[in-house]
Amino acid sequence: MIGEIRGTARGQIPARLIDLSVGGALLHLSMPLEIGAIHDFALQIEGHTVWVQGEVKRCEPAAAGPGHQLGVEFIGIDPSDQRLLQSYLAARRA
Repeated sequence: MIGEIRGTARGQIPARLIDLSVGGALLHLSMPLEIGAIHDFALQIEGHTVWVQGEVKRCEPAAAGPGHQLGVEFIGIDPSDQRLLQSYLAARRA
């Protein structure tokens, strides 16, 4: 035997968006994610899918009911998706 071989699996986990900003999001998921882990997230904004890469900064059991709340900092986003996100957030503030 060569030795221990490790890997990771990618999957889709439904999430509920609690809060959103240009720099990150607060999400509710059914399962925890490791703090410091980097994941791809798909946000549905006005009929468009915006893909962001985010680092999990916080993961805690949800205060009410099952699941976990995750604080995610966006570390990668396509410039056109970033413009869409900024436009959406500006319109919601107005």
